[in-house]
Amino acid sequence: MKWVLAVVSTILLAQPVIADELLVSFGGGPQPDSSQNNKTYGIDYSFKTFEKSYRQHIDIGVSYTELTTDADENKRIRAFSIYPQLNLYPRQRSWGQPYFFVRALGPSYISRNQLGNRRQDNNFSFQAQVGYAARINWRGKEDLVLMVSWKHFSNANLFSDNDGIDVPFVINLGMKI
Repeated sequence: MKWVLAVVSTILLAQPVIADELLVSFGGGPQPDSSQNNKTYGIDYSFKTFEKSYRQHIDIGVSYTELTTDADENKRIRAFSIYPQLNLYPRQRSWGQPYFFVRALGPSYISRNQLGNRRQDNNFSFQAQVGYAARINWRGKEDLVLMVSWKHFSNANLFSDNDGIDVPFVINLGMKI
């Protein structure tokens, strides 16, 4: 296992760093298959980008997410995640660079295993997020970022209790730093 970690670390450190993107997020909406409504806010930091081609980038980052609900019990949890994010860009550039993105299988620690009536078996979970974004030209560069997405936490059925925790509408605003 140590040699795998050493190889992965070497590959990550050998790549040029071009990310350094800081985003704040907020959002909310109804939990599917439940009567509760969830809200979120948080912060994401993408620290590494691998450019596979002009149209495909992979970002690596970390995030802190606070989730709340209007249910009577278990009203708040916090999640700490590491995420890979695939960005898919169109062929043509425009006033800003639009793209589709997906975060999947981002290992996460959740502070409690229940939010409202949604239950996870333990404190291990995965973050998934899918949406549409744009890098907006500011000061002659694509410095600003606007993202609209759906965010989801679950344990991918690795454990018996796996009620997903969803926030159907999330906005991320950020910039390159």
